[in-house]
Amino acid sequence: MQTSRFQLGLIATLAIGLGFSLASSDAIGYPAGSAVSLGSNPVWSMGGTPDSTESLTAPADQDMIITDVHFSNTDGHWLRMEMYLMGTPVAGFTSDDTSDRQAVALRSGIRVPAGQELTINFEAYYGLGSTRYTVSGYYAQP
Repeated sequence: MQTSRFQLGLIATLAIGLGFSLASSDAIGYPAGSAVSLGSNPVWSMGGTPDSTESLTAPADQDMIITDVHFSNTDGHWLRMEMYLMGTPVAGFTSDDTSDRQAVALRSGIRVPAGQELTINFEAYYGLGSTRYTVSGYYAQP
């Protein structure tokens, strides 16, 4: 069996093409979105011993995403925590008599748009004197 020049040329071309396609190249990364873009630590947290109402306001140029809510009442009786954005309820959490603590991890989070205020109302069976809370999250571009 005899190999023609055409067959040799075709084999050589396919080998070179395969070599180029398998050769490594520089990796190039592109941003996937606007999740973290401040150039600093975008995480925030607030908490303490609440009055009946607490509030937080997102910066004028950043949205705030609430990812975690923790609250407790060491009296061992129920505690209710409700969140309102511009008067509209966005979340509500209640402990019961068997648990004096609540920890809520929000997978997708609660977005507080830039410049908007989130109001948090607290109510406890024996008053708020032994209540503690923490709300945390991160900043994101609007």
